[in-house]
Amino acid sequence: MKTFPRLETSDFVAYIADNSPLGIHRRGYNGVASLIPKATGNNLFVPTYAGLNYETIGLTGLPPYAHAGGSKFEPRCEAMRIEDVDAHQVVLAQPETSHAHVSARITFRVEEPCRLLQRIEIVFHRRFCADQEKNSFYSLWASYILMPPDRHVYTKLDPTAQDQEGWVGVTKEDHQSRDYLIRPLPADRELQAAEHLELMMSQPPLAPEPPATDTLSGTELRARLNSPLSFYYGFCHDDLMLLAMFRQPERFRFAYSPCGAGKEPAWNPAWDYVLYLEDAQLEQTYTWDLCIVVKEYRGRADVMDEVRRYHAAKTAE
Repeated sequence: MKTFPRLETSDFVAYIADNSPLGIHRRGYNGVASLIPKATGNNLFVPTYAGLNYETIGLTGLPPYAHAGGSKFEPRCEAMRIEDVDAHQVVLAQPETSHAHVSARITFRVEEPCRLLQRIEIVFHRRFCADQEKNSFYSLWASYILMPPDRHVYTKLDPTAQDQEGWVGVTKEDHQSRDYLIRPLPADRELQAAEHLELMMSQPPLAPEPPATDTLSGTELRARLNSPLSFYYGFCHDDLMLLAMFRQPERFRFAYSPCGAGKEPAWNPAWDYVLYLEDAQLEQTYTWDLCIVVKEYRGRADVMDEVRRYHAAKTAE
């Protein structure tokens, strides 16, 4: 009987999927089919879909992808295999695709007690633009969160601010909404998990222009959401936090939908990220690294400690 490979720490169990279906897990959704904290026994991701799922390929001049079955998502439709498995890691591989001619190797690894790491290696085999044009690349990777108590994600958009300053909550009105709704978190105190949502529901989003000259405007903060991405967190079960950290911020961008996996019986948001390169060269391996932490929320100071430890490990390598 077929099963998905399993990775486990003392705090959670993760099952890694290629593009094949299994049970209620649908064909074409790869990455983390299930991420189950042992404290709750509940999957963080929508079980028919996945988390850290390779969705799209975009390159300068690349025509739209059109699968015979109607799908617009090339990585979902092309062959993918589980290349290597052991107790600590699972490797997925997608050979050169038929349309964009991109190959990928995706490694999932766990670290005690609560870390799931993903390394993405991509090679470009063909250009679709003129030699003098920049071969820009972008690729959406989606995580479909199962009915969280709070749809917002939280991050620090002002990197110059002190640890408790510059934090915001981000959401949208609906999947088709173009503009983000951004609300600040207080800088004068720590927050419990439930207080985040209470604050978001009790105050209007930031206006395009600030009420005072020393305050960043909504327009400026929205622009920063399109800048390099360092980290964000959200609440998946009560006070359980999912923190995503990105090792090469200049190669990541933020993406989000409040109901990417539907609205019934409750909204299932997509907490996503985009891989980005300004000018991808052919036959060169490009790498993206990220880390998912699933743990009890202990305040923004603890979030920053996790982020610093993750980036300090990069320096030590």
